[in-house]
Amino acid sequence: MLILLADDEKMVRLGLQSMLEELFPQEHTYLHARNGQEVIYITQKQHPDIAFLDVKMPLLNGLEALSQCKALSPFTIWIILSGYADFEYARQALSLSAFEYILKPIDIHTLRQLFNRILLSQQETFLQSNKSFANDIIRSFNMSDQFGVDDTDFLPAARGNYILYQIYINRTKKETQHIMKQQLCGAISGFCKPSNTILNHCLFFNTAGNLCFICSVENSSRVTHFMASLCHNFEEGAISIFYGNSDTIKGIYLLSLRIQDIAGIRVLYSNGKPLFLSNIETLPDLPKILSFYDAFETLLDSYLSYDIGTYKQLLTEYYRNKDMAEIFPVIDQKLFYQYLADILNHTFTTKSYTSLIQELISSLNITSTNTALKTTGDIIKIKDFVYKNYAKDVGISYVSECFNLSPTYLSRLFHEKTGEKYIDFVTKVRMEHAKEMFQNNPELSVKQAAEAVGYSSVRHFSKTFQKYTGMLPSSFNNK
Repeated sequence: MLILLADDEKMVRLGLQSMLEELFPQEHTYLHARNGQEVIYITQKQHPDIAFLDVKMPLLNGLEALSQCKALSPFTIWIILSGYADFEYARQALSLSAFEYILKPIDIHTLRQLFNRILLSQQETFLQSNKSFANDIIRSFNMSDQFGVDDTDFLPAARGNYILYQIYINRTKKETQHIMKQQLCGAISGFCKPSNTILNHCLFFNTAGNLCFICSVENSSRVTHFMASLCHNFEEGAISIFYGNSDTIKGIYLLSLRIQDIAGIRVLYSNGKPLFLSNIETLPDLPKILSFYDAFETLLDSYLSYDIGTYKQLLTEYYRNKDMAEIFPVIDQKLFYQYLADILNHTFTTKSYTSLIQELISSLNITSTNTALKTTGDIIKIKDFVYKNYAKDVGISYVSECFNLSPTYLSRLFHEKTGEKYIDFVTKVRMEHAKEMFQNNPELSVKQAAEAVGYSSVRHFSKTFQKYTGMLPSSFNNK
């Protein structure tokens, strides 16, 4: 931490610094001020974390300096030092929100107790501030996902130095995914203890089922170094981390959407470190690499849905596709083969593109143990699950996990079989139940209705209800 020591007596400042260095060797950086004007100048330039101010300094005394510095550095913890047991001084110090009023000479035992209280106060402030920050982020991201990128009024407007890390787990077994999610969340949460590096942070799974870590930082290098270490804690290719920065939360949200658009590159390209979005977007072969990924996603979807005819037809087309053959030497083949092996349960070692296609054809073995959705009857089971659990978590990430599917696959198949998006179906079920409740119970409050159909935010519920019915819940309830 940065600690300001302000006293017109040099020996007092040096003595205070000596005791602090004994208590916290090589932990803090110290600034010195001889009078109140120097305090103001240093505060304006440096924004110390803690400041010790002598109440009787020349030019401006400690209380006068504190009065002017509060606005300059609102997060500084101010300690007033005085050689006088003067009630009026103490009263003024407290009225100016000083953390403590301490009589000189101060001893090392008093300093130790003081810093214990400061640490507890910082932790409480950090936790409260971070709770609010995280709640705002999660709520606003979910609502923006619900209403689309054209309606981002829910996103916090405050500016800052924000950075997003979006983490993808590249293993298909649910048990493995669950263990890795726990390990990742535990490691990141442990890293994000109260510090000067991370001001606020938020760790959550977005509606696509990917782990998002958003933080407000003064210097992102330490955070990115930590995230890089996570990549090395798992086997090669097991996780992929994309990141980007913005000075607004809206910018971070749009970065998250863009990462989702290009995330397929993670199974075709890797440098063993977190991938900076701006660098990825400048790759000369990016469009061709993503096109290659999309083609194989379509192929694997046909495999998982038991559509053998389409699977063979696609392989025949891919065999003749010159663009795919040209981009094959550019991709990380080891990473790509691991991706195929996880889904197809087959080990690939071939070196050429044509050999790969031939091997895919010869190894075609659609097993009966695959649990992918096969018929409209399975979609009916999903719908029935939503009808019974609409008041709980029926997000596509949770439901797809319940049915042992990927969120992307469930979303695509649901739309294909029903003609509507999964999220639209969930909204319809919830809104119809809300309408029925209002009709059966005119005294029902909007908050009660929102909670009864699975909405934690009354504002979110009201806007969704109005969009669905053309009326606000309060108007519908009173008609």
